[in-house]
Amino acid sequence: MATPTTVKHAAPASASASTSQQGRTPSQLAAATPPVSTPFSNPAHVVFSPRGPRSSPQQFKKSPATSTLLAQPSNAPLNFDSPSTAAAMGDLAMDMSLDNPLGPPPPPPPGSEEDKLKRLEAIIDILNQKKGLVSEAGLERLAQRIGLDCLSEDTTAPDGRKQRTLVIAGSAIQLDIILDNNIVDNISLAFPESAPSVTRHVDRASEILLKDLQLLPNQSPLTKTLDRFAENLDRLAILDKLSIIPGLDCHEALAGIYVSLERLHQWDIAKLGEEPGMSDTSDSYLSTTAMCTRHGYPIMHPKDRIGLALQYWKVLRLIQPTNDKIASLAASREKVWSLLIRCASTEGMGHLPVRVSEDWISKDVVKAEPSMDPKRPNLDWQEPDNVVLPPSEENKDAGIEMLQPDLSTARVPQVMFTVTFDPPVILPHNDWMRLCAFANLNPSVPMYTPTSPTFDSMFFSIPIEDSHESSGPRIILRKRDVRVYDKDQKPAVKPHRNTLYVYKPIYSQVVTELPFSHPQQLIDMLPLLRQYAFVTTLLENSFGPETEGAELPRKQEYAASQTLDTNTNDENELAGFMDSSTAAVKDSVPMTEEVKLDVTLFVHPTPHMQVVFPFHNSTANISLMVLEDGVVNVVEENVIPQNGDGKMKGKEITRADLGKALECMEDLCKWVEWIRTRLS
Repeated sequence: MATPTTVKHAAPASASASTSQQGRTPSQLAAATPPVSTPFSNPAHVVFSPRGPRSSPQQFKKSPATSTLLAQPSNAPLNFDSPSTAAAMGDLAMDMSLDNPLGPPPPPPPGSEEDKLKRLEAIIDILNQKKGLVSEAGLERLAQRIGLDCLSEDTTAPDGRKQRTLVIAGSAIQLDIILDNNIVDNISLAFPESAPSVTRHVDRASEILLKDLQLLPNQSPLTKTLDRFAENLDRLAILDKLSIIPGLDCHEALAGIYVSLERLHQWDIAKLGEEPGMSDTSDSYLSTTAMCTRHGYPIMHPKDRIGLALQYWKVLRLIQPTNDKIASLAASREKVWSLLIRCASTEGMGHLPVRVSEDWISKDVVKAEPSMDPKRPNLDWQEPDNVVLPPSEENKDAGIEMLQPDLSTARVPQVMFTVTFDPPVILPHNDWMRLCAFANLNPSVPMYTPTSPTFDSMFFSIPIEDSHESSGPRIILRKRDVRVYDKDQKPAVKPHRNTLYVYKPIYSQVVTELPFSHPQQLIDMLPLLRQYAFVTTLLENSFGPETEGAELPRKQEYAASQTLDTNTNDENELAGFMDSSTAAVKDSVPMTEEVKLDVTLFVHPTPHMQVVFPFHNSTANISLMVLEDGVVNVVEENVIPQNGDGKMKGKEITRADLGKALECMEDLCKWVEWIRTRLS
């Protein structure tokens, strides 16, 4: 193949007397292309001239501008023949870096190859969101997209009908799907070489996968999608790809953590049963109490989702279902806070690798020595050995050398444990740093600005048309109808107008995922997570999406209402007494009145609230703190009578009773109505 030679072009012949000498450009001079030593020799600095470089056949019949745009990308700007040309192209600011020298690069021009590539990638991303319909071809495409092997074969059913068996396999898993005319009939999940701790949970996983693919009653096959099945299969595939057989089985690593946490959970239940008043309670109540007050509840494949989870909080945890039907309904609908335990690649980030063991905690659970903290047991945590990969060419890139305690080196897998917070947790900056410290992480301190998100803005987004700054005070108004019961258990509905005041916004973080190396780190996180889970529940019930929006009153109306409320209490009391002929009418009057509930929120250094609401002929003012594990501590109040009249069933009500009532109701509005109707 002959090497193309450079073709020399003559300079323009008519650039003489007819051309003005003022503002002459290099293209008007009778000279060749500048020598190599000039800055114009850089491909990104090609002269904007109709006579471009033609040193190769690829440049034939191409303008220099197109050649420059299609050349190798460069950070250097384009140069033009003269300032007038640059001004005509609107490029003076770009060439002189006047606008934003450190800003992002300009978008690719429409119609360019880069623009077409970005559009194509966007289309592919949109198409990948749809996993397809349940069919043999759809399952094959899904398996190939995830990266698993797929094989199909004809089989015969016991009744003689022809069926198709689709086998989806990886390095440690095998999934057999039996289809009858593209309708899934059965699924069998297997881990051929895994430990018994893994195979113990196979049946439950198979039921979930079959439920994801089977048709609902009266459902058409044309409407059954692969979305739910794809999520669960992807979780299995991720663990399978990270596994190194032989050497590391990520499924076994997670199963080992489950065995250890389940041992701790059973110990918690046994200890709770020994406490006074707990011996006659149901097993479900003991399990829920251990989940929300002790060390969580480990569960494999919860809520039709493949994987390991450590549940640590749930709504209405102190209210037990009265029958099995209500219990089943509550289990499927009640919100549960969980830690999803998974594996991921370290990607050279220096985190400790996964370890495989069923003895993260000893068989005795606790040490013989008493604990320094009487409220917390002295748990006997263990340190399992690292996973050492066998020397082979396949493990050369899958592992990394790590120094052992005996100063020797061993090749360990580049896989780490991760915890995903479900749902994500919103924490102020100081508590976010505490959470990272539990996992032995040293995160970089973020640079906060006046527009950085705050605790309240993450809960209640600021409208775009609102000019409110995140660093300033904020008022949130909501309306809600509250169903209450009086002393005679008669139901009634009362309208509430709730106002949330945030005077001191605190910069916060949303925690979605963290790496960890030991389940003890997860146990240490639980008290802090429960604290903010309860705060979240209180805010959502009184100011969340289930409530209606309300507008701020005008300053004149607000001042007039405040004056009326403070100056006419005695008059209203007298008028109400004179107009009410019977006790029934007297009791029905407050049912139609709007209750104004004012809540002032503080989250630093500890979450606490000030709750103000009308209480008989005065105004109630209660200050409370939400402590770790979701414990409510009433600090100040003016609703408990000092003369001993505040009694229920012969027992005098205390501040601890007020806090326990809020823990049980988990709703500020219902708690306020309980105080208004129960305390005289």
